[in-house]
Amino acid sequence: MPRAVCPRCERPAATCLCAMLPPPVAVRTGLLLLQHPAEAGHAKNTAAFLTLGLSPAARLLRGEVFDSGLAVPGAVLLYPGDGAAARPADIDRLILLDGSWRQSRRLLAANPWLAGLPRLSLPELPGRYALRRAHRPGQLATLEAGLHALALLEGGSQRFEPLWAAFDEFVRAGLARRGD
Repeated sequence: MPRAVCPRCERPAATCLCAMLPPPVAVRTGLLLLQHPAEAGHAKNTAAFLTLGLSPAARLLRGEVFDSGLAVPGAVLLYPGDGAAARPADIDRLILLDGSWRQSRRLLAANPWLAGLPRLSLPELPGRYALRRAHRPGQLATLEAGLHALALLEGGSQRFEPLWAAFDEFVRAGLARRGD
């Protein structure tokens, strides 16, 4: 018999995020999260957390191949590597790839239009996400990358503190369930 799942955050009822989420933070930059389907079921996945914490400015789509029409004017890929650098003033929508690094590379390969987008790369920042191990410095959870990018683009990083606090509580609860 399948586990009971929260219809809002799509997590198992035992690990539902809804009680710890603050009211959504208002942002002017839209976020589009393209999630690899294999990532959707992971209890440690932060995409739903970010989407609910920035609703209605954030939208989550699951799949492997996405419509190139998502590359609207002002859309920028938040991803490290080569590509035309985006000017912060020109960014209306951030596209984030959600999945492991291997899955994100697969999403890039399956959607060549993503490689044609200007890119925003973050400086190497320390991560707060102790539930998963980064293989290299600067590898952040989707929520971390999204919040850091929004703070860079919109300033006022203090307004994201309620979401950071909820994220820290999410990490603490996950570590406690693991016995750490």
